Amino acid sequence: MNLGNMFSFMETAEGLCGTLAPVWTIFGYIIFAIKVVVPLLLIVTGMIALAQAVMKQDEKDIKKAQGILIQKLIAAVLVYLVITITGVVVGLVMGGNADWKGCAKCAFHPFDTSCGITGGSTGDTSDYGQGTPSGGQDQNPAGGN
Repeated sequence: MNLGNMFSFMETAEGLCGTLAPVWTIFGYIIFAIKVVVPLLLIVTGMIALAQAVMKQDEKDIKKAQGILIQKLIAAVLVYLVITITGVVVGLVMGGNADWKGCAKCAFHPFDTSCGITGGSTGDTSDYGQGTPSGGQDQNPAGGN
C-alpha cells in the first residue's frame, strides 16, 4: 500500500479544505449555535429564576437568584469570548496558508457565501463541495464554458 496515494486528495487545486468545505461549514454552524444559543439559554434561565424569586417575595431567595443570575451572565460571556478568542488565535496561527485560512473561515464564519453547503459561492447543488473557501471566486460560477 502506497502512503503517497492515500493523501493524494490533498494535492488537488482545492486542497483539503476545498474538498471538505461542507464539513467545515457544518462544524461552523455548530460552533455558531454554541456561541449564540448557550449564552442566551444561560441568561434566560437566570432571569426566570430571578423572576420566580421575586414572585415569592422572599429576600433570601431573591439574593440567591441574583447570585445565580450573575454567575450565569459571567458564564455566558466566557462561552462567547472563548469561542471568539479561539477563532482569532486560529486565524493568527494559520499565518499565510490560504488553504487552511479557508478552513478556519468556514469553521468560524459559516454563513460566508464561499463556505456554503449547497456548493461554493453559486449556491448550485451541481458543484457540491467545489466552493473556494479561501475567499476566491469560483473559476466558472455560471456553470457554462
